[in-house]
Amino acid sequence: MNTYDIFSTFNASQQARYHVHITYCHHIPNCSTFYYLQNSTLLGAITGSQRIDDGKALVASKVRVGYLKQTAVSGSTKTVREEASSEMEEINNAKLLMDKLEEQISNGDASDKVLNDLAKAQSRYEDVGGWTQDQDVDQVLKGLGFLPSDSDRSVADFSGGWQMRIALARLLLSKPDLLLLDEPSNHLDSSARDWLATYLSNYQGSILLVSHDISLLTKSVNSIAEVTGNTLIQYVSCDYDKYLSEKEFRAKTAMAEYERNMEEYKRLQEFVDLWGASATKAKAAQSRVKMIEKMRKEGKLDLPPSSLTEKRHKPSLKLPDPPKGIGEELLVLQGADIGYKEEGKAPILEGIDITINRGMKLILRGPNGAGKSTLLSALRGKLPLLSGKRIENDVLRLGSFTQDLAQELDASAIAIDLVLEYARGGENGDVLVSNQDARGVMGRLGLSDEKPLRKIGDLSGGEKARVALSMFALKACNLLMLDEPSNHLDVECIEALGEALSSWGGKDGSIVVVSHDRAFCEKIGFSHVGTVKDGGLIIEERGLNEKDWERYDIVSTSGDISNDTDTSSSLEQLSQEDKAEQERRRKLAFNAPKRIQKIEDLIEQSELKIAEYDENMMNYGNDLEKLMEMTELKSKEEENVASLMEEWEMLESVIDEVSNL
Repeated sequence: MNTYDIFSTFNASQQARYHVHITYCHHIPNCSTFYYLQNSTLLGAITGSQRIDDGKALVASKVRVGYLKQTAVSGSTKTVREEASSEMEEINNAKLLMDKLEEQISNGDASDKVLNDLAKAQSRYEDVGGWTQDQDVDQVLKGLGFLPSDSDRSVADFSGGWQMRIALARLLLSKPDLLLLDEPSNHLDSSARDWLATYLSNYQGSILLVSHDISLLTKSVNSIAEVTGNTLIQYVSCDYDKYLSEKEFRAKTAMAEYERNMEEYKRLQEFVDLWGASATKAKAAQSRVKMIEKMRKEGKLDLPPSSLTEKRHKPSLKLPDPPKGIGEELLVLQGADIGYKEEGKAPILEGIDITINRGMKLILRGPNGAGKSTLLSALRGKLPLLSGKRIENDVLRLGSFTQDLAQELDASAIAIDLVLEYARGGENGDVLVSNQDARGVMGRLGLSDEKPLRKIGDLSGGEKARVALSMFALKACNLLMLDEPSNHLDVECIEALGEALSSWGGKDGSIVVVSHDRAFCEKIGFSHVGTVKDGGLIIEERGLNEKDWERYDIVSTSGDISNDTDTSSSLEQLSQEDKAEQERRRKLAFNAPKRIQKIEDLIEQSELKIAEYDENMMNYGNDLEKLMEMTELKSKEEENVASLMEEWEMLESVIDEVSNL
């Protein structure tokens, strides 16, 4: 079994932001186990959840590692806010201690020790960001696309994709020293991706990111680590574009050096062959033999490693020509109300009229949660209409590729068997599709050699997506529907799919796409743009333009983000200390109302205790010892009330101050 030297020289230092780039090999000799070294496996090896056959993954002491797996938070009974904040350990622990001490005091234990411990606990709570916890949670959830009303909803109410967002929010809010992210932009729309890229670029820690989202890694990483040829190659201080040019430069440099060495070897060997037997030049020939041996020992006569020079296999995809329909209309929805049959729940979309004609290429755009995927499900016939009609052309051949298709494959099935079963079966299956046909499609997508014979469960997420894409490519269809097809696909496959769709269809094939991947969408060349918004659908006969992307871009439309930017500009004139203090007071003001309510309760409790002490002092009469004890307790409680009143006044002044900024 081959081993992989991926950790011996890899060091994710503080503030480092690495993108792990997995290169797909194609017909590489002696590389049969390369594909088992998958993206998730690599990150799992670092966290200790995956076995390392040789070597070690070392994490510095006291370094907190956070890992986003490609699994959601299914089974959670918490609300969105509770789940998202559940791993903010420093804040949560500080809050528990503070609440415990406050409860002790409310139960009558107002000793100096408890009061001092409470003061320390409150200070600790503030230091770790306790007073701004709600604000931080709201900001992250909003950035990932949640509405304010979603915070108190149960996690179980959300789909798998939205549960992945909750898991991502939980990880980001835990603020680990080393952040390991495995395809974090899957299930995110463009607004959330933009927000995540900005968040990661400002993250105060180290990041190890596995992603096929070029725009995300371009904005958020400063180094690339490529897993290829049984090893890991680092490109330090390289963004993605620089990595591509640096990789090419290194390959050319290595080959040029090898060719120079071979020329030198040839020159030396020719001298040895010519004069080796000569008595007068034997010494000179022997000297050259030693030079050749030295070059051989130093590896100068070896070919550069394939990890440097190999050409990455570029996947390709060819879709079958579409069957010709009868008439122009392939699929029609008339007066359709679309949603889920739940008592008291209104339809998501109402009165939808849409006609998909032959040759039409339609992209569905709209804000997050507007119902784009729901509309696509209704068009596919997977979601029954609440009312209205769905009319198919008699020779409609419908093919679909959804964002979760790869995750729904039977994990126990053999990859090629699954592809053949799909291609040959069903209403529009073709029994003439051969094993060779399936292998050809899979091979062009990088699933060659023995890979088609593996079980789905033994493949990586990217490889599963390629299997799903192979299934999609083997059935002749005249209407293709794609729901976020670039999720789970690597960069090369996204490009292959985009190129295939751009040249497919002609006058007979139609396409309906939901996607937030700008590069992919621009490659296709849409003829119509559909906007899903406010429970309706508007279709325009035109291609995409810049405004279509800006309209749902969080950076350009979010008032909160703009305000933060303006505030940052106004703070540029302040010193670093002043900036920090102003930001601290702004956060303090945000949580002040909640804290004031708590102070009111604490003061009320203290005043009740003071009244109780006064009553006890009346009852003790001339018992001097008891009177002194009660006087001391009353004095401490009065000091506590005074301290709370001062804090109350301070918070009121901070609120006034911040509101006037």
